[in-house]
Amino acid sequence: MKAEKLDWDHWRDDLSVGVGAIDDDHKGILSLIATLYVAYRDGDGGGLAEALDHISTYSERHFAREERMLAVAGYPFLDQHRQRHQSFRAFVADARQGSAVGTAELFSYLVDWWVGHIATEDKLYRESLDGKAELIAEALTG
Repeated sequence: MKAEKLDWDHWRDDLSVGVGAIDDDHKGILSLIATLYVAYRDGDGGGLAEALDHISTYSERHFAREERMLAVAGYPFLDQHRQRHQSFRAFVADARQGSAVGTAELFSYLVDWWVGHIATEDKLYRESLDGKAELIAEALTG
C-alpha cells in the first residue's frame, strides 16, 4: 500500500452530513484507520489486531446510532443502507478471522469504503433529516 493513501487530514468539511454526532463518529473512525496504519507501518502486529478490533467495535456503535437516526427520520432507503453496513461488517469479520486479505488490501478497503460511504451514501440521507432535529437527538442518545 502506498503510504500517501493515508497521508491526508482524516477529515474534510465536505464529508459532513450535517449532524454533529454522526460527523464526530465519522471523524473517529477515520482516525482509527490512521491508527491502524501507524501500527502496520511501525511493525506492531499486536497493535494491528487491536486497532482492527477497535475499528470493528466503533463501527458497530456508529452503525447502530446512524440506523436508529434514519429509522426515526423515516429514511426511505434504510434497508439498502443497512445492507451496505452489513457488507462492511462481513469484510471486517473475515479480516479479523485471518482471511487471505492482505494488509494493503485491508487499508485500501477501509479508506475507500469509509470515505466513499460518507461522501456518497451518507450524504443521500441529509434531506430526510431536515426539520427532525429533536427526533434525531433522541435517537442518537438511545
